[in-house]
Amino acid sequence: MSVLPQIILQTPLNTQSLRDIKPPLDVPQNLLPYILLGGLILAVIIGMVWLYIRKRHQTLPFSPVIEENTQPPHEIALEQLKILETAPYDMETYHIQISFVIREYIEARFQIPALELTTTGILHQMTREQIGDLYVERIQQFLANCDKVKFTKYQPERSEAEARMVDARWFVEETKILIDDL
Repeated sequence: MSVLPQIILQTPLNTQSLRDIKPPLDVPQNLLPYILLGGLILAVIIGMVWLYIRKRHQTLPFSPVIEENTQPPHEIALEQLKILETAPYDMETYHIQISFVIREYIEARFQIPALELTTTGILHQMTREQIGDLYVERIQQFLANCDKVKFTKYQPERSEAEARMVDARWFVEETKILIDDL
């Protein structure tokens, strides 16, 4: 005999009737907290917009005078290299500084955002700007040597550091624009 007829036979008939499901509970709708929260959010947004507009239209009591540097980029770079050459730096700091000076020079001279680009990005931009292959190769070697010192534990000899300075000066001297040429 199967299990189902046995279960039906064992339960007495009409002893337990099925009950209907309960209706959903009535929850009173109190909209006050929602209205207050929406009003608060709206007030914050209006306040932020008001502050933004007020600050945007606010004028300074005086306008700061920004002194325009009239020196050509090559003169600035050569001065910074001269200062760097005489300052006592450890090798890592020296290479970071000399790389920074050359990147600033490239940015000012060729209008390439060299301070924001990686070495590879600088080289691609220089190639795109049709700067001579000799200059691109020399700057590639220069920046690769600086990066090797900056990003690894490589400690160059003093003669290597002096070679970086020679390379930096050569690049600036060879790529400068003379005022007479303009």
